Amino acid sequence: MTAARQMPLSAVDAVEAKDGGCVARKRVRADDPYLEGHFPTLTVYPGVFLIEGVQQMLELHLDGELGGIELVSVESARFSLPVLAGDEVRFDTAITGDRPLLSTSTRCTVGGRRCARIAATWRWAA
Repeated sequence: MTAARQMPLSAVDAVEAKDGGCVARKRVRADDPYLEGHFPTLTVYPGVFLIEGVQQMLELHLDGELGGIELVSVESARFSLPVLAGDEVRFDTAITGDRPLLSTSTRCTVGGRRCARIAATWRWAA
């Protein structure tokens, strides 16, 4: 069994199951330590953090703990709206496949407006 990794970044606040996938939420806070100094005059949540959010959501949804899923590839990632401090991101994710590989299609929204679409492949950690 692989030990769960320590997470310096809490990329999701809540996860719930839905038909064919799951939904997660993350409130972006300007005082989160990992955002310090990142675009100091305008705290923009980096797109790579959205991808990390998909990973943590999958881990919590499928295994109940962090550290069990690894990113294999990002087939596409389109960022269409900046996510700012104070925003709540909603991750709506469809999951296909089964062990050892999963594919996800995620639509990230803030206030009902799409901020990103991410299609990726994942595998269970060895």
